[in-house]
Amino acid sequence: MTKTLITCALALTIAAGGCTKEVDLEKVPVGTEVQVTRQDGGVVQGTLAARDEKTVKVKVGTVNRSVPREQVAVVQVVADTPAPLPPIAKFREFTLPAGTALAVRLESAVGSDSSRAGDSIDATLTDAIVLDGTEVIPPGSVIRGEVASAESAGKVKGSASLALRFTSIAVAGRDERYPIAARVSWAAPTTKGKDAATIAVPAGAGAIIGGIVGGKKGAAIGAAIGGGGGAAVVMSKSGPQIRLPAGTALSLPLDQAVDVRVPIKKT
Repeated sequence: MTKTLITCALALTIAAGGCTKEVDLEKVPVGTEVQVTRQDGGVVQGTLAARDEKTVKVKVGTVNRSVPREQVAVVQVVADTPAPLPPIAKFREFTLPAGTALAVRLESAVGSDSSRAGDSIDATLTDAIVLDGTEVIPPGSVIRGEVASAESAGKVKGSASLALRFTSIAVAGRDERYPIAARVSWAAPTTKGKDAATIAVPAGAGAIIGGIVGGKKGAAIGAAIGGGGGAAVVMSKSGPQIRLPAGTALSLPLDQAVDVRVPIKKT
């Protein structure tokens, strides 16, 4: 048999009805590329990882997705190209793995000396998130969160620090919002009694900079960046502060995997 799309409509027998054809799913070998369509129209495509009396497990990337057998409408075996979708299919399901970096632009100005824990913040996704050739989340999507902590530099002791926590993403062009967990933080060096100076910190986690600014009265300061993104460290007599103006580019790594639904466009 030549390698072409192999579509084996393996419709499971479901007590609640809805399937018109009974095929033995047990004959599909574990490790086979499959496309599982649920009764609600959701489509999960990946490698058949396991099955038992209650669930069918499909490995999608690095994540195993479990589909209750009672929710399965159609299982299709895929060879080289995606199988034609059954009429019931409404959306594909994707999983953004933990560690996925969201490239965003900060819409809210924040600072170690001007923000307070709990202050709301917004950011806009600047680069589309693409999985398996599909734009899962388009640019322009809005990420919302809050200031997790903000510590101003003390005049006697203590260095400035700033942490942001992002908790949701609203998908541009779709009436969908997903909970996320992403956090970035910065810590300023402990430097006292220097004249004011501003040093721009280039994007990138762990960036450390230093240099002489403003001649004899200027000060050399380094900024240890915990988390991606650009920042500004501002010298003052009470020590360096951390300030991020609106428009700052950040890279937000997801702490947890996120399941996303992408509507299927009917032709």
